Amino acid sequence: MIKGPFRAVVGFLSQPHVRAGLALGTAAAIESNQPSLIPRPRTDQALVVAGSFASGYVAGSVVGRVVDVVPISAPRPTAFLPGRTSRIAAGAVVASALSAGAVSYLQSRLDRYDSDGKIPPDGTDVAWTLAAGTAIATGVGTAILAKRKASWAAASGLSRSIGGPPAVWLPLTSGALVGAAFIAGRTAKDRVFAKIAASNRKTEVRYAELPTLPTVSGSSESAVRFEDLGLQGRRFVSEASTAEQINEVLDESGAINAVRVYVGVESAGTVEDRVALAVEELRRTGAFDRSLLIIGSPAGTGYFNYIPVEAAEYLSRGDVASVAVQYGSLPSMLSMPKARLAVRQHAALLEAVANELEDRDPAQRPRIVLYGESLGAQTSQGAFTGRGTEILNELGIDRALWVGTPHASEWRREIFSDGSHVDSTQFGRFSTIADYEALTDDERRRMRYFFLDHHEDPVTLFNHEIAFRKPRWLGAPETRPPNVSRTQRWVPGVTFWQTAIDTKNAATVIPGEFKAFGHDYRADLAEFVRAAYSLDGVTAEQMTRIEERLRTSEIERAARIADG
Repeated sequence: MIKGPFRAVVGFLSQPHVRAGLALGTAAAIESNQPSLIPRPRTDQALVVAGSFASGYVAGSVVGRVVDVVPISAPRPTAFLPGRTSRIAAGAVVASALSAGAVSYLQSRLDRYDSDGKIPPDGTDVAWTLAAGTAIATGVGTAILAKRKASWAAASGLSRSIGGPPAVWLPLTSGALVGAAFIAGRTAKDRVFAKIAASNRKTEVRYAELPTLPTVSGSSESAVRFEDLGLQGRRFVSEASTAEQINEVLDESGAINAVRVYVGVESAGTVEDRVALAVEELRRTGAFDRSLLIIGSPAGTGYFNYIPVEAAEYLSRGDVASVAVQYGSLPSMLSMPKARLAVRQHAALLEAVANELEDRDPAQRPRIVLYGESLGAQTSQGAFTGRGTEILNELGIDRALWVGTPHASEWRREIFSDGSHVDSTQFGRFSTIADYEALTDDERRRMRYFFLDHHEDPVTLFNHEIAFRKPRWLGAPETRPPNVSRTQRWVPGVTFWQTAIDTKNAATVIPGEFKAFGHDYRADLAEFVRAAYSLDGVTAEQMTRIEERLRTSEIERAARIADG
C-alpha cells in the first residue's frame, strides 16, 4: 500500500503543469552552468541554479496550465498494472529518460567552454551546485506550499467557527499570512541594515586620532568634527598625501600638502547644511586657491576611492583639493533607494561651488573636475539628467572621469543615444588605457569627459530587461566585445540570475594586485587620472614610481584597517 506522503508526491508529480515546470526548470538549471561574465564560486553557482530552476519551473508551469503542453490522456497499461502503480512506473521511466537527456545536454553545454579557452567545472562542482541549487529552490517551493496549506487550514477553521465556505475566508487568511511574513521580513531587514549602518560610526584603532594636517576636514582647525565623518570619511582624510611623501615619490622638492574635504552624513542633518559645511571647509583649507578641485560623488557607504585622489595628488605635486559629501552608510547595492537623495546633494554641491567661484577672476579659479565610480558615477551623472551637456559648461566643469557607470545611468544613455546635442569629440568611452592611446593627438586634445567601462563589467551591463530580452553584448559571437564569452548564450531567466551574481562578484580584489577586469579598474586608474585631468607634468620614471606607491599605499591601508 502506498503511504500518505509518497501518495501526495506522486499526485503532485502527476499534474501536467508540474511536469512541464520540472522539465523546463531542470533545463534552466543545467543551462546556468555555462560561463558568463565573471567566474563564480560553487556557493554562488548554487544560487544561480536555484534562481534559474525557479524561473524555469514557473514558466513551464504557466505554459503547462495554459497550453496543456504535456498530454494528460495518454493510454495507460491498466490491463497489466493498477492505475496508481502504472503512474509510478511511468514516472520512473520518464525520470530516467529525463536524467539521461540532462546528462547528455549538460555535457554538450560544458564542451562549449573549449572555444573560450576556459576550463569547464569538474563533475563534482556541477553535481554539488545542481544539488544545492535544487535544494534551495525546493525549500522555497516547500515554504510556498506550506503557506498555502496553512492558509487553507485557517480558512477551514474560520468556516467551522463562524460559518460560510472556506473559499470565502481563504483570501483573508492568505493575506494575513503574507502580511505577517512581510512584517517579519521588514523587521529583520531593518535590523540588519541598522547593524550595517552602525558600522559607519565605528572607530578604528589606526584611524582614531585627529589628522595633523590642517588642510583636511576633521583636524583641530576644522569645522567638521572628526567623529562625525564616519568610518569612510575618517579613513579618507587621514590618508591625505603630505608634501614630504610627494617629494619622496617624485624625487624632487617643492610639493605642498594636499587638501581633502569630507562631510559625513552625521556632520549635518540636511542636504543644504551638509553642502554649506563642505563649502565652508573648502574656503578654510584654501581649496579654491589650488589649481585643481576634484568633486567626487561617493559610493553608498561614503567610500571615495583613494587611488584616483592619491594619483592626482602626486601628479599635481599636492596642488589639488578633493571634496566629497556622504549621503548614506549602506553598501551601494543596498543604497539604491537613496540614489535620488545622492543626486540632489551632488547637484547642490556643484551649484554651490559654481556660485562661490562666480565672482572670481577666471584666471584665479581652480579647474573643476569630477570623479565618480560605480553608484558614485551614476549619482554624479544624475545631476545632469534631462539637461543635456551644456550644463557642464554652465557649472564650470572642465573635465570628468566616470568609472564603471551602472546601466541605470539615464544621462549616459541620453548623451550616447542621441548625439544631436552632444559634441561627440569631447566624450570618450574606453575599456583600457590602450583605447585612449590609440586616438590621434588631435582627438586626445579635444577629449574632456571620460567614461571608463570594461566590456565584461556586469555592473555596467546588468538590468532587469536581461530576464526577457537578449542584450546587445550577447549578440553573434563574432560581434561580441573583448572578454565577453563567445560561448555564452542568452537564456530567458537564466542570464538574469547569472549576471546578478556576476554583479555581486565583480569587484573581488586583492590589495596591491591591480587588475583591469570586471569592476576592478585599478590597473588603469592612474593613467586615466593623468589623461582625464590633463596632468602631464611628470616623466615616465616618475609615473612608474607613482603607480608603485599606489600599490604600496593600498597594502599599507589594508593592514591598518585590519588592525582596527
